[in-house]
Amino acid sequence: MKVRKFFAAAVVVCLGATLLGGCRSEEQGRILSYKPGVYLGKADQDLSDEQNRALRERTILQGGANEIAGGPSGGTRDVRKPGLDSDTLKQRTQNQKGS
Repeated sequence: MKVRKFFAAAVVVCLGATLLGGCRSEEQGRILSYKPGVYLGKADQDLSDEQNRALRERTILQGGANEIAGGPSGGTRDVRKPGLDSDTLKQRTQNQKGS
């Protein structure tokens, strides 16, 4: 009987600790009910003109285009090292194939 009461008490203590662990202060006030297509968080602050300019520049750089709006290069760029002739490139290809 004593063993059974001990295990029952241990289960109650573990359950209580688990439930109280879910009541952390940093988790209070978070959104629990979601609505599809509706942002329920805090409203964003407006960005300054300087921040908007910096973001636009980063977008252009990450997009991979050489020129703004495509430019004369058509948005493509040669990534090979300058000064490599076709014979050198053919030899490198053969070496990489292992033949």
